[in-house]
Amino acid sequence: MSTQNVEVVRRFFQLFEEGRLADIEPLLAPDFEWVYHGPASLPWAGVYRGVEGFREFFAIVRELIQVQECEAYDYLDAGDRVVVLGVSRTLVLANDARYEAQWMNVFTVRDGLISRYLDLYDTASVVDALRRDRREVTAAS
Repeated sequence: MSTQNVEVVRRFFQLFEEGRLADIEPLLAPDFEWVYHGPASLPWAGVYRGVEGFREFFAIVRELIQVQECEAYDYLDAGDRVVVLGVSRTLVLANDARYEAQWMNVFTVRDGLISRYLDLYDTASVVDALRRDRREVTAAS
């Protein structure tokens, strides 16, 4: 059964890569919870619940960054949990800074639906990029 769980999570990332966020929503359990760890200085750190929380997360993020590449390179089958290792390369819209961050996600899948998404991220690189001044970024280019 856990192989099916890995496939659910792979589908999540495939849809994300294709920019089809609305098509991810049917993969989420009614009690879906997304925990994005990070400091208070990271605007999207927090806990998001349900489809509304999923939408809220992306409404916040969409105004601040543009993911250039999100590579999920390893899927670890842990029964009802699927651990995904990856790297993202992202552009900060306000200042044109770019960052690369390693991440680990732990998905809990129940009855074929994602019920929990624990998002562990290299937030130091993100916070640094968000704080950079546009002139500093332009000078470094």
